[in-house]
Amino acid sequence: MTRRTPSPARPPRGLPGGPIGRALVALSAAMILGLTACTGAAAPDGQSGPAPGTPAFSGPWASEFAASYDRATDDFTRSVIEDGVVSEQERAEMIDRFTRCVADLGYGIDEYALDGSFHLTFAPETDADAAYEDVKGCSRSSGETEIGALYSWTHRNPDRADETALIVECLARSGVVPSSYSKGDYADDTSRDDFPFVDEAAGRVALEGCRLDPLGVGS
Repeated sequence: MTRRTPSPARPPRGLPGGPIGRALVALSAAMILGLTACTGAAAPDGQSGPAPGTPAFSGPWASEFAASYDRATDDFTRSVIEDGVVSEQERAEMIDRFTRCVADLGYGIDEYALDGSFHLTFAPETDADAAYEDVKGCSRSSGETEIGALYSWTHRNPDRADETALIVECLARSGVVPSSYSKGDYADDTSRDDFPFVDEAAGRVALEGCRLDPLGVGS
């Protein structure tokens, strides 16, 4: 059996609700970012800042790097995060660790995307919930939970710009909406799931692509 799933152990940072639930369709990183964008670098009331020994990160994603470093449970993950950059080579090593862990449990991972979603394959008789829990464990032990999220965020949106503005600009560049299309138009259309696409199929493809990779860095 094959299903497309978001990275299973990656909760929206700074918000309640626990791990992202198993889904047939990948949860867009833009949606995660939309939730996390409201969490600033300062710690919430009543909570402490970075733990002692946490590197002094800088840049638009500094708070996420600090939080991920504090959550890391292994030396590999901390070594990747500590310089404030996740390189393609480091991401590739993380994916290799993740896929080998999953393979050892009898599952398969392929098409690991920029937003952290991937195809999970397992035998038809496998309990899907058990498979999800197993993959979640591999996600944490391999560093995929933290490294995958940081790579996605910093490569999709390195300057941490307004996500909605990036999506709207991407749609206009794709030619599926007029150049006058605005953030307000997008918000209204999203709430109704009704967009002014002349070619609905092409528009839907562009919409999915713009939500997952608004700057086109993965194309």
